[in-house]
Amino acid sequence: MKKVISLFILCITIISCKEEAVPKPDNLLSKEKMAEILYDITLINAAKGVDNKKLEESYMHLDAYVYQKHQIDSLQFLVSNNYYAANPLIYDEIYGIVQAKLTKERKAIGKEIELEQKRRDSIQDAKKIARKERNNDSITEKKPKFKQAKKQ
Repeated sequence: MKKVISLFILCITIISCKEEAVPKPDNLLSKEKMAEILYDITLINAAKGVDNKKLEESYMHLDAYVYQKHQIDSLQFLVSNNYYAANPLIYDEIYGIVQAKLTKERKAIGKEIELEQKRRDSIQDAKKIARKERNNDSITEKKPKFKQAKKQ
């Protein structure tokens, strides 16, 4: 009897797992498109974290900007996001794409910062050398004063 009940519960569990929690919408965004949108949203959230007050003062409607940029509406994004969120394996793939793009972008920016720092360091070194040369210049050197001999 226990085996029959266990088998019945197992069958119900398997059947119920095959049903999608959220049905696939008609206007579902592709994984790649969803990754692009989530990348932009991640950048916007990072910008808000840095200086939210400045963004609020500029009256920028960043959500509307993202929808316009990707030629979608908020409802299409919402139903697509809900669908992918209900399917964690697919959502993980999408966030993997976003993470890879962020990592690539971070490396590129890191290289730019490094090059800029090298340029600034070389300018500082050149200024130091120029100051030394100016101080050692024979024309601007101070001539020693001769002491007058004391009269006896």
